Amino acid sequence: MVDLSADADHKLTEERLALLSVLQELTVAALDLLNPCTPADDFLDRVAERLGCAVALWLQPDARGQVGLLGASGLSPASRQIPIPRLSPHPRQPGALWVDLPYPELASPGLVRWSVPIDDAGAPSSLLLMYFDREPHLPRQYRGMVERLGGVLRTALVHRQLFARTLDSERALQRERDFSSAVLDTARALVIVLDPEGRIVRFNRACQEVTGYSFEELRGEPFWKRLLPPDEAARVVTHFAVLASGRGFDQYESDWLTRKGERRLISWSSNVLRGESGAIEYVIATGIDITEHRRMQQERDQTFQREQQARARAEEQEGRSALLAEASGLLAGSLAPEDALRSVAALTVQRFADWCAVDLLDGGHSFQRIAEARSEALRDTVPSRMHCSLPDLDAAHGPGRVLRLGEAEFCPDGCAAMSLGCVRDAESLSEVVEFQSWISVPLLAREHALGALTLARMRGGGPYGPADLALAQELARRAAMALDNARLYQQAQLAIGLRDEFLSIASHELKTPVTSLQLSVQGLMRLGRTGALRTAPVASVTHSLEVIERQAKRMAKLVNTLLDVSRIHAGKLELEFEEVDLAALVRDVAARFTPELASTGTRLRVHAGTAMPGVWDRSRLDQIVTNLLSNAIKYGEGRPIEVRVEGDAEVARLEVRDQGIGIPAERHARIFRAFERAVSSRHYGGLGLGLHIVNQLVERLGGSVQVESEAGQGATFTVELPRQGPRAAAPAGLGP
Repeated sequence: MVDLSADADHKLTEERLALLSVLQELTVAALDLLNPCTPADDFLDRVAERLGCAVALWLQPDARGQVGLLGASGLSPASRQIPIPRLSPHPRQPGALWVDLPYPELASPGLVRWSVPIDDAGAPSSLLLMYFDREPHLPRQYRGMVERLGGVLRTALVHRQLFARTLDSERALQRERDFSSAVLDTARALVIVLDPEGRIVRFNRACQEVTGYSFEELRGEPFWKRLLPPDEAARVVTHFAVLASGRGFDQYESDWLTRKGERRLISWSSNVLRGESGAIEYVIATGIDITEHRRMQQERDQTFQREQQARARAEEQEGRSALLAEASGLLAGSLAPEDALRSVAALTVQRFADWCAVDLLDGGHSFQRIAEARSEALRDTVPSRMHCSLPDLDAAHGPGRVLRLGEAEFCPDGCAAMSLGCVRDAESLSEVVEFQSWISVPLLAREHALGALTLARMRGGGPYGPADLALAQELARRAAMALDNARLYQQAQLAIGLRDEFLSIASHELKTPVTSLQLSVQGLMRLGRTGALRTAPVASVTHSLEVIERQAKRMAKLVNTLLDVSRIHAGKLELEFEEVDLAALVRDVAARFTPELASTGTRLRVHAGTAMPGVWDRSRLDQIVTNLLSNAIKYGEGRPIEVRVEGDAEVARLEVRDQGIGIPAERHARIFRAFERAVSSRHYGGLGLGLHIVNQLVERLGGSVQVESEAGQGATFTVELPRQGPRAAAPAGLGP
C-alpha cells in the first residue's frame, strides 16, 4: 500500500527545494544589480524565464511623476524607444496612481499582470510588473517567493542608488581633481601647496618650468632644501614658520634657485587652508616670476638715473660754459688784467667756489696776491675773522707749490687744508678753515707760469670733480692768455716808445756828424768854386779834412753798431776764434782812449800786468772792452776808472769800475736790453746799445756779464769768459 502522505511531503519538499533554488538563483542574479553600471535587463530575462512570464518590466517614477524604465524583458528595441506617460490618478482606485503603458506587446488580449511593489521607506519607489499569457498555475509558495524577491530588489535598489551616488561622487571628485589639476597646470602663476612642516604636497607645471624640477622629484621634500639659495633660506623659513602658525594671508618676495643654479625672483601671495577642526592643513602659495620685470624696472631706473645724470651734467656743462663765456668777456674787454682778474674772482665765488685767490709772479721768487673773493655762505660762516696768508713758495702743497712748479694740484677731499693758509679766530684760538675740496691751477702762457688761481668749496656744496678741475684749468688758461696778451701789449707799447726814442736818438746821433761833415764839405766846395782853394792855408784845409774823416768814422761806428744788433738778433753774427791775450788787448784799448780821457779829465788805472790768454774772437773781445770803457767814461763824471784783468786756469775775468752816477737796483736787468737806458737820453748821448751788444757778445763767447751798482755809488761791470772758448763751439761763430 502506497503512503500518499509521504509522497505529498516528498513532493512538497521538492517544490520547496525548487523554489529555494529559483529564489537563490534570482537573489544571486539580483546581486549584479548593485552595480549601477549593470543593466537590469539580464535580471528580468532570468525572472521571465524562471517564472514563465511573457513580459517583465521594472518601472521607477521620479519626484515629478515621470516614469522611467529601469529594465525590461520581452520588449522589442522599438518599444523601448517609446516614452512612458507621466503618472496619473487611477480611474477605479481613488488616491492611487497609475500609468497607461504604451507598449504594443501589452496589447494582446488575455494577458495577466502581476504587480510587485518595491517599497522604499513605506513609499512605492519602483514597481516590478510581470505579464503572463494566462493565469499562471504556480504554487502558493511562489507568491511568497515573489514578495521576498521584491525585498531583495528593494535592497539591491537601495544599494544600487547608494552605489550610483558613490560613483557620482567619485566621478565628481575626480572631475574636481582633474579640473583643479588642469587649472593649476594651465595657470601661468606658480602654485605650490605645502603641509605645515613645509613639505611639498602639490607643485604645478609653471613651477616645474621655472625651476626645472618635476613634481615627482620634489614630492614630500621640504621646499627650502633645493629651491632656496643658501643666503635666502633662513629668512624664508622663518617667514614660513610665522605664516604656518596661523597668522593668515601674507605677501613677500624671495629668490628661487633653478636646477641650473640660476636665481629667479618670485613675488608670493600665501594663505593657509584649515580643516574641520580648525587646524592648519595646508599652506598654499601663489607666485609670479618677476625676474624679468624687476630687471626691466631696474634698467628703466638706471636709464632714468643716467638721463637725470646726463641732464645734470648738461646743466653743469651749460653753467660752466656760461661761466667761461662771462669770464672771457671780462678778460677780453680789459687791458688792465689785474682788474679783470678781480672781476673773474668775484664771478667765480658766485657760481663755482666759496673762496677764490689769484696770485701773480713778479719775476724770480716774488709774487703778489692781486685778488681774493669769498662767497656769501663763507662770509656768513666766518664774516671778518678769516685771514688767508700768502703762499709759501717752498711749501709741499697748495698755491706755493703750484707757483713754484707750474703744475696743478687737485684735492677733492679737502686734503692738506692748511696749505691754503686760511684761518679764523675763535675764542682767542686760530682754527684752520676746513674746505671740503680745493683746486689750485697755474696761469700758464708760452710754457711759463705767470701765477696761480686757487678755488675752494665748503662742505655742503659738493666736492670738486675732474670736470671742475678741467673748468678751472680752462679758466686759468684764458686768464693767463689775457694776462700775457696785456703784458705783451704793454711790452709792445714800451717797445714802440723805445723805438720812437731810439729813432729820435739815432736821428740826433746821426744828424750831428752829418751836419759837421756837411759844413766842412760846403766850406771846401766854396773855396773850390772861387779858386781860393789853391791859395788857402794848408792848416785850414787839413783841419776841414780831419773833421770830415772824424765825422765819417763816427757815422761808420753808428752804422756798424746798428748792423751788429741786427746780426745778433738774426743769429748771423760770425765769430773767428783764435788765441788772444786779454790783458794785452785791454792795454791796447786803454791806449786808444787816451785823447778822450784827456778831454774829460778822467784818470784811468789799468791792472793788466799778467798775461791772460784764451780762445776768443779778437775783434768782438775788443768791442766788449771798448763798449765797457766807453760806458764808464760817459757815466763816470770824470772820476777815476779802474780796469782789472785776472782769472785762473779756467776763467778769465775782466772788471771795469767807475765812480759815476751809478744804476738803481731795479734797472740792473733793463740796461742789458736793446734800446734800454738807466738815464735820460737828454743828458747822455748814444744809441743805448752798447751794454746790450756787450751782453750778447759775452754770451756767444760762452761767458757772462754782471753789474754791481747803486744810485750815486758808481758801477762795476764784471765779465767772465772761459779761457778754452765756448763749450758749444761746434759750429763756431753761429748765434744761439
